[in-house]
Amino acid sequence: MDSSCFIIWILLSMMFACHAKKCDQTPPLATIPEPSENKGVFKMTIETKMQSFLSYLPDQTYVVTLLANEPTRPFRWFMITAEDPDMDNSTYDVMSFETDVGRLKTLDTETGRKSRYSERCFNSVENTDNSDKYRVDIHWISPKQNDQNANQQVRLRAMVAENEEVWYMDDEDLIILLQKDNRPPIDSPPTAQVESCNLCSEARYEVIFNGKWSRVSHPHKYPSKPDDNGYTHMLGASHSSYYTLWQQGEEASPGLRKLLEYANTTFLEREIIAKMAERNGTRTLIRGKRRHHPFMFEPSHSLFRVDRFHHQFSIVVGMRPSPDWFLGTSKFELCTPDGWYKKSEIPLYPWDAGFMDGVAYESQTAVTTPPEHVHRVEVGSFNKESPFYQMNLNDLKPFAILQVRLLDVYPLLGEECSDDNAETDSVPSNEEDEEEGEREEPVVAESRQNTNKVCLSEWTDWSSCIPHRDSCGFGSQLRTRERLLPMNVNDKYHDRGSLLKSSKENCYTEENTNLVESQYCYVVC
Repeated sequence: MDSSCFIIWILLSMMFACHAKKCDQTPPLATIPEPSENKGVFKMTIETKMQSFLSYLPDQTYVVTLLANEPTRPFRWFMITAEDPDMDNSTYDVMSFETDVGRLKTLDTETGRKSRYSERCFNSVENTDNSDKYRVDIHWISPKQNDQNANQQVRLRAMVAENEEVWYMDDEDLIILLQKDNRPPIDSPPTAQVESCNLCSEARYEVIFNGKWSRVSHPHKYPSKPDDNGYTHMLGASHSSYYTLWQQGEEASPGLRKLLEYANTTFLEREIIAKMAERNGTRTLIRGKRRHHPFMFEPSHSLFRVDRFHHQFSIVVGMRPSPDWFLGTSKFELCTPDGWYKKSEIPLYPWDAGFMDGVAYESQTAVTTPPEHVHRVEVGSFNKESPFYQMNLNDLKPFAILQVRLLDVYPLLGEECSDDNAETDSVPSNEEDEEEGEREEPVVAESRQNTNKVCLSEWTDWSSCIPHRDSCGFGSQLRTRERLLPMNVNDKYHDRGSLLKSSKENCYTEENTNLVESQYCYVVC
């Protein structure tokens, strides 16, 4: 090791050794070496809103307050430190990196300007001057999401000094021990993801996107030209657990970038269609109407199907104007131990796709180089131009509400399914009276008929895809099957010309009784 490398190693060792050591909060001007007994005169609290008092959610902003409870007992000096409580009983290697305990931030408020970042201790704030103080407010940004440390604790510790002789430290009213709250964020899907689904049935769902973004609900830095506001088309897919439309911590796909930057749906649609497969990949392309001002509050909805191989769905809706922000849900699980999930309603908050710079809706954008991964838009930002300046996710109203509800369940009995695993909940009543083993294949609700059939012919092949507009894009295709009547149905009908003998044993075909199934399709140009 040459001399320059050795010097750098020594400096790094000193720096990390300093960080790892527990902060000595003793006031520099104190003439009494030991702290006094506080007896509740001074207290530090933290506002955690709807969470339990001693828990925190990752990557959230919390207000920490240091308060004098007696009007005749102000304090002059203070220090607040965020630290790892395990350091009390641990021996730290000077080259090891410490645990993430979040960040303390001073506030640009009357009670916040009384603090500054400490030069004595890492991750600490202290008094700006020696004036009398009755209250100080600061922000604590909790640690980033880290699945490796599910039980992480953080300790906030304060020192308060009335003068050179009277000061307080390591008192229960001046220490807050916070436990990580492992509950998912409020906009997470309500069900746990499963890799494989054992339901021997298919299901049909409706998903509805209800926009809530407005000047009333989100007034701070709201766009100056609301006539330009809007949402892109809702795009998504029902898919297997191995497919990802978008996900926190992963890079946005080219199709997602085109949707968010230009409101162009074609590329993302093609990405979804290209992944369609019988077992893995995608099954249904989800597409809902785009909504612009003044119709942003009109719902956008779509229908889709799931099965035991494709039992999740994901959607994305771009926000305009914005740098590259979007709303949506990823890998929403619909397969549960109790059957297909019935219905849910979750709030949606903005995500950052990570390929364009900008802190506000109307920021001058530039390409992020290199591109970042998808992450939540910085709620609690300390940039005054941000719409989320010093906000907490719990204080932020939803930008949309996403509803999903189960419409139909279609039992599938075959070689790979057993009667024990067949899902029977929510099956339409016209199928419940069918004889065992003679269940109708899936038919969309709009074309269902109450036929009380006993047997059916095989389905015809799907017709070619007929676009709804022009020669490409979204369209529909049809297939049909005939309703068959048993020979023991009222014998007088057997002689009528409207009954034709079927190839199916002991059944007859009745004219003009075709059953029709339709499905969405897409013609790529």
